[in-house]
Amino acid sequence: MPQPSKRLSLRERNKLDKFMRIRAAAKKLFTENGFEPTTTRQIASEADVGLSTLFLYATDKRDLLFLVFNDDLAELTSRAFAGLDGPQPLLDKLRAAARQFFEFYGQDKVLSRDLTREITFYTTGMQSERFQATRSRTVDCIAQLVAQARASGEVQAGEGDDFIAKTIFYLLAAEIRMWLADPSDDPEDGLTELMKRLGLLMHGLGQAEA
Repeated sequence: MPQPSKRLSLRERNKLDKFMRIRAAAKKLFTENGFEPTTTRQIASEADVGLSTLFLYATDKRDLLFLVFNDDLAELTSRAFAGLDGPQPLLDKLRAAARQFFEFYGQDKVLSRDLTREITFYTTGMQSERFQATRSRTVDCIAQLVAQARASGEVQAGEGDDFIAKTIFYLLAAEIRMWLADPSDDPEDGLTELMKRLGLLMHGLGQAEA
């Protein structure tokens, strides 16, 4: 998202204002009406911009969904991994980070189901590059935790830290989807299931190759 500044030109201020209105309108309508029923034309009308202007900021409706959430997802990653460079066991660090993800997606499970569904094949669109960067940063943060655990001897497996981090990330993403489809509204239920799987994974990671 463009950042406001006293030095912005009138043209830049107008562009920022339209961006903010489009994002607010998309979030409002996706939350109130659901992702599927909402149309780009409705969002443009709510934002008081033309449809052609709307498409200067997002490629399509799915791209608008990520325009709404990209800032939140980037902030989520920063918040989830902050302060996890201490001597705690890897599983404790992963639990603390994963709890932030479950609580975030649990704020609106209906909209989160739309978001996680659209994430699966989201590789193109104006907002895609930023989303992909945030996902890569999330994996990098997990890899740093794995590296710390390897340095302490907690992880001895021969696989690389990046490979292990991606495996953990895939388990996190899958468990979030399963919990979102479950009737439970308690993030701890999803977190508990994830930690069972990560505990099983850690049992193997603690073993050095023969």
